[in-house]
Amino acid sequence: MIGEILMVGAMTFPNWSEFTPEKAAADLPRQLEAAEKSGFEFEMTPISKDAFVFFVSSENPAEGLTSQQIRDIYSGRVTSWKELGVDLGAKLFPYQRNAGSGSQSALERLMGGTPIIPPLREDRRRSMGGIVRITADYRNQPGAIGFSFRYYVNELMKGGKVKLLKIDGVEPTVENIRSGAYPFVETAYAITIGPRDGNVRRFVDFLVSPTGRDLVERTGY
Repeated sequence: MIGEILMVGAMTFPNWSEFTPEKAAADLPRQLEAAEKSGFEFEMTPISKDAFVFFVSSENPAEGLTSQQIRDIYSGRVTSWKELGVDLGAKLFPYQRNAGSGSQSALERLMGGTPIIPPLREDRRRSMGGIVRITADYRNQPGAIGFSFRYYVNELMKGGKVKLLKIDGVEPTVENIRSGAYPFVETAYAITIGPRDGNVRRFVDFLVSPTGRDLVERTGY
């Protein structure tokens, strides 16, 4: 998406109502391959990190899971909280995201070659009539588990309705993301077609300066 705009030199924006940073990150490998085939070279500068996190209802007594338990849940090997040692009188509901989204792509990378169970589905009425069967949105019931990036989940946490899980005993705190102690960390990049000069160079230099990094951190990354 972003790479295609850079390569054709377009002056118009994509459909920003559908654009998210996580979608751009999921599409990056394809964009890099397309750039190489077209004879372009992207210059990529890391500007921030974010954690791929798992969350549950604040009513759930679980405090954390292991990486293997996450894989067991989303492969269908584990189907109840009891199997995970969690005393919760509720069914396990492993919610997923739409195919092609950044967070769903992150789950696929986490799973490696292990097949993922079909997502929970729900019926939704179309604006022009009729019913479409779609991937169910996360519902904060006691047995639910969902995933996303920390930046987005922090908004859900403001009301105290959900909590982030430790993974392999490590909390997804800023310190643990920065140090790499948290196991699932994604990097966001400033991407341009080099060479950089003028205002482009100055802007990227600002992003990686102490002032720019402070601004990025204050936005939640």
